[in-house]
Amino acid sequence: MEFMSSEPRFIVNNMLGTLARWLRMLGYDTVYDRDAEDWEIIRRAELEGRYIITRDRALHHKAIRSGVRSIYIPDTDMATRLAYIALLAGIKLYIDPEKTRCPEDNTPLIKVNRESVRGKVPEAVYRLYSDFWVCKRCGKVYWVGSHWKMIEEILGKAREKLGELKLKLTLR
Repeated sequence: MEFMSSEPRFIVNNMLGTLARWLRMLGYDTVYDRDAEDWEIIRRAELEGRYIITRDRALHHKAIRSGVRSIYIPDTDMATRLAYIALLAGIKLYIDPEKTRCPEDNTPLIKVNRESVRGKVPEAVYRLYSDFWVCKRCGKVYWVGSHWKMIEEILGKAREKLGELKLKLTLR
């Protein structure tokens, strides 16, 4: 009984926690459990219609033999990893603030009015920014701050690399 969703969903094994955070920021439902055994990852992926994303070749091969979609990620930079997933699973490589998820716990973020975060963010942040999102589960507050430039640079590189990967495939 596979759960079908219009957006790809993922389960990421313990070697790729940072990648899980990126997929969540991009808006993808991404499970990350550092303590899950291979069989638990495969079973959950099968039951919930998730792609497994891993750096573990043995897990990748077990998943494929079980008929579960799995993406083996080579040891590369984040932009290349994201481009590779975009090529194989069709993810978008930009952040939609209306669909982003908490990088910590995978909960969809809710846009809130500025006044509701007063006292929950540093005063300088409160003065500088007007758009805020909150995770209803953990309570963390997010905004498009100075780190956004780095995020956009990595996503820009990922989009370039995706174009290169697609070009290589058409030249085969």
